[in-house]
Amino acid sequence: MSDNTTQRKALQQLESEPSEERIAYYRKPFMVLWAAIQEASSELQDDYTLSPELSQLWVGEQIRQVSDSLVDRLAEIAVAHGESKSNVARAANASPDNVIRRFPRLKADAAHDRTLIDDVLDSLE
Repeated sequence: MSDNTTQRKALQQLESEPSEERIAYYRKPFMVLWAAIQEASSELQDDYTLSPELSQLWVGEQIRQVSDSLVDRLAEIAVAHGESKSNVARAANASPDNVIRRFPRLKADAAHDRTLIDDVLDSLE
């Protein structure tokens, strides 16, 4: 059995698990993320006198955008390390038929300009 087939079967098995089982894999990181949103939004409330609701929403949206950019980068890395585009799509809960629509940077002639995740990572240096 090829590695591609093994990976596809593992992704299919994971997808067929009950929701509670799948959530268990990202519950702790989510709790850390939620705490980080709370902390950052508290700073926004102090600095800009935003309401708790709007500051949480603003921070959450920024995190969503950075996360989207990170997922795009992880897809590129997976393909660069030999994973099939179909399995990359499956791992991202997308149809393999739509992998290029979901991850346009995987297209052979796609531009690889800087993305939001690049800016965020640069700010950490």
